[in-house]
Amino acid sequence: MNNNDSWKILKRERLLKTPVFDIYKENAVCARNNSQWNFYTIDCPHNWVTVVAVTKNKEIVMVKQFRYGSKKTELEVPGGLVEQDESPVAAGVRELREETGYVGSSAALLGKVCPNPALQGNYCYTVLVENAELKHETEFDSAEDIETLLIPLEEFRLKILNSEITHGLTLNSLYFYDIEMMKQRMEQ
Repeated sequence: MNNNDSWKILKRERLLKTPVFDIYKENAVCARNNSQWNFYTIDCPHNWVTVVAVTKNKEIVMVKQFRYGSKKTELEVPGGLVEQDESPVAAGVRELREETGYVGSSAALLGKVCPNPALQGNYCYTVLVENAELKHETEFDSAEDIETLLIPLEEFRLKILNSEITHGLTLNSLYFYDIEMMKQRMEQ
């Protein structure tokens, strides 16, 4: 069985430093067969957070924004970085307010995923905010241009099936929300 001890890093070299992430080359040896390989990793210094915010009218607060990687406007749940010494729940509440102006009650952690464990070691947490209401002006970062939309709960699955929602971390977030709703129905 493989575990963390099955590979030993012999040398780690930073190849690129950016404000968002660093890229490393790591030379490692496999304990199972003593073979050496170079691996390339993306070191993201922050964890991330996404927010499934649901209004009193049973709508999900979503955002549309242009994404430079896909070169298209994506339909997503709000989200961003978890700052140093900030809990994922506090970061989710902050990001929701900054990106959409919405606040709510009963903020709770739904789950976490490793966005791409082949290349990254950070996590993306999903936070649920219930009874979301528009209460504030947005506070966009200088590189953000975001449109807020309200999607009725009964429509988000269809948007996934129609490939209107393709952002992987948003899909994870909506999956966590779906599981939570299924758990609540089973407890009733």
